[in-house]
Amino acid sequence: MDVHEAENQPAAENRLYLPTLAELIDRLTVDQIKEVLIAKNKASYAEEMKCIEHDIDQIIQEKNIQLSAHLLRYVIILAQFNLHIWYNKDKMREDPEHYAELLTMAHQLNGIRNRMKNLIMEESGDRQPSARHTNVNTDGLQGWDVSV
Repeated sequence: MDVHEAENQPAAENRLYLPTLAELIDRLTVDQIKEVLIAKNKASYAEEMKCIEHDIDQIIQEKNIQLSAHLLRYVIILAQFNLHIWYNKDKMREDPEHYAELLTMAHQLNGIRNRMKNLIMEESGDRQPSARHTNVNTDGLQGWDVSV
């Protein structure tokens, strides 16, 4: 089903993907990174982002989610940390001698990423305990604290 077909469906059947708003935003930020950094697949990332945007709009409408400074900040931090994780993974491939410490850093950065997804879930009213991310530990990560 493409976005245009979905627009003609009733609201409950209109979603193209099932994840929470936080997971969709996370995927949108990763696809945005890929669209810029992996030129050969640009069109497919753009199409997927359209579908994700469609679902995000549906969730916002169905739940009457209001944009707040906190929600906007969580999204910005999530996007920023996804880019840091992306570059860290590139370093892991380029520098096998430091792979273990870079892997630790990737895990730590992912802890902050998961905290942001949990905060987006709270802000958007997603209260499902099973959807919450439990890997939020940063294991002593220095210099990457965010004031949220």
